[in-house]
Amino acid sequence: MDKSKKRLFFGVAFVVLFLMISGVFAESLGLTSGTREAIDKVIGNNGIDKDKIKSIDKVNFEALPDQVDLKDIDTTNLAVYEVDYGGESPVFVITASDELFASKETEKVYKKMLLNFGKNGEVETSTFLNSATGVEGNYDNGYVMMREGSITGISTSLEAISGEGDVEIIININGEPIGFRNTISVDSAGFKKDYDTQSLGVVKFNKGDIISVSVKLDGGVIVKNIINLIEISTE
Repeated sequence: MDKSKKRLFFGVAFVVLFLMISGVFAESLGLTSGTREAIDKVIGNNGIDKDKIKSIDKVNFEALPDQVDLKDIDTTNLAVYEVDYGGESPVFVITASDELFASKETEKVYKKMLLNFGKNGEVETSTFLNSATGVEGNYDNGYVMMREGSITGISTSLEAISGEGDVEIIININGEPIGFRNTISVDSAGFKKDYDTQSLGVVKFNKGDIISVSVKLDGGVIVKNIINLIEISTE
C-alpha cells in the first residue's frame, strides 16, 4: 500500500481510517472488546490476518506525521491505534475511542445456583424427585424462585437395574412440564448419565414460580439412586 494513501472506512457509529505509515509515537494501553473487534474487522478487510497482530497501541494525535491529514475530520471521540502485525511498517487505524466503546458496554453479571433433586433406593414407577431436604416434590410443591431468571442446565446420574426403554427427567414450572429435560436410554444394567445446557433467556421463570422435577419411566425400566441438578441463572 502507498504510504501516503488514505483509505476511509465508515461504521455504524464511527469512522475508521486505515493507513500504512511508520515512525509515530505510540502509548501502550488495554482495549475494550468493542475497540478490538472494530480493529480486527478493519485489519481483516484489508487482507491482514488478525492472528498475526502482535500489539495494538494508542497513538498521540499531536504526534501524527504530515501524511495523516485529519483537519477535515472531527476527532471528537476518535482515537488512533498503531497495529504491529510483523510487516515492514505498522498499520494505523482510526476508530471510535476506547472510552466511547467502554461507555457503551454494559456488563451484565449473572449469578448461578444449583437446585438439588434426587431419589434414594429403587424407582419402579414414574414419580417426583425429592428436594435437598428429603421432601418429595409435586406440581404444587418445590423450590420457590426469589428472582426472575432462566434455567440454563440440567444433569442426571442414576443406576439402571432392569428393563429397556427411556428414563425422562422432567422439569416442571408451576406444575407445567417443559421441553428442556434429560432423556436417558436404558438398554442394559449399569450407571447412566445425561446433561444438557440452555442459553440465557430461553427457559424463563418469574419470582414466585415453583420448580419441581419428576421422573418418567418407560418400557418397564427400573432404576435407583437418582441424582439430579438444575442450574438456574439470575441477574
